[in-house]
Amino acid sequence: MRTHVGFRGGLTFTLLVLAAASCGKAPEQSPALAPAEPSAEPPAPPIAARVEAQPSASTTGEPAPAAPSEYPLCQGQAVAQADQAPRTGAVALQLSPAFLDQMTQCRAEDVPPADIISQAGDGSINEKGDCAFASVGVSCHYHSGSEFVTAGTAKQTPGQGELHCIFPSSDPKSPHVFGGHVTCRDPAQGTPGAHSDKHEVKAGASCSAAILQELQHCQSSRCCDDGTLTNPIADLVREGRNDVRPDFRICSDTLTIDCGLLANFTPHNANSPALGGVGKPVFVAKPTPASSKLAVSKH
Repeated sequence: MRTHVGFRGGLTFTLLVLAAASCGKAPEQSPALAPAEPSAEPPAPPIAARVEAQPSASTTGEPAPAAPSEYPLCQGQAVAQADQAPRTGAVALQLSPAFLDQMTQCRAEDVPPADIISQAGDGSINEKGDCAFASVGVSCHYHSGSEFVTAGTAKQTPGQGELHCIFPSSDPKSPHVFGGHVTCRDPAQGTPGAHSDKHEVKAGASCSAAILQELQHCQSSRCCDDGTLTNPIADLVREGRNDVRPDFRICSDTLTIDCGLLANFTPHNANSPALGGVGKPVFVAKPTPASSKLAVSKH
């Protein structure tokens, strides 16, 4: 038996279909992307921002950590608390000279700046008895003994002094000091005489830029930063110079030089706390007759 759908039933079915179509949803859009999850680590700030973000001694009470480009703080020869010293500003600890064998090996780029040395003209002796090369802002002096010694050094070496040349840096309070132990090619030029304690200043005398070139013969150096001047710390505090914090680059080996180049310099006392402090002179540069004639012929 066949079943027939009446007109009324068919019309009702048609109306229902049309109503469903008119109330239906518009075609679905592609599903929205979920919000991006935050990265586990924020993007690194610019280098300058990272440097500024480092904690400082004033905000934490602790010395600020050394930036990657810095060498360790100079550690005084006889001061156990040296690791508590700040990296900048006045200090009451003797941070330089340091033990040479305990300083960090210098990187290859930390050599005496050849461009500055090549531009230097001859200098003149200043009121302290040092050679000042005004054309490049460098000064050199020497000590009448060794200051940066090894931990096993027992006493000063006769006929050995120490040369320091101070080069400017971007921070006037933290110059770069290049130097090292020196002996004379002619040993007679470096022997202290009867009047070696006399500090005569030959202000205005000439001094050759060739002394800077002697620094370039160094094959390997030791480095430490933010030390003190090598004068006894009590003197530095009294004179208000204990806020000068040099970066030292000291030659690992002794330089054998033409000591006639130092003949017009006034020697500084050698201060080595590990050897008892300021010692008696064991090295005073003086010209030989041959170097005196050479000096005259050059000028």
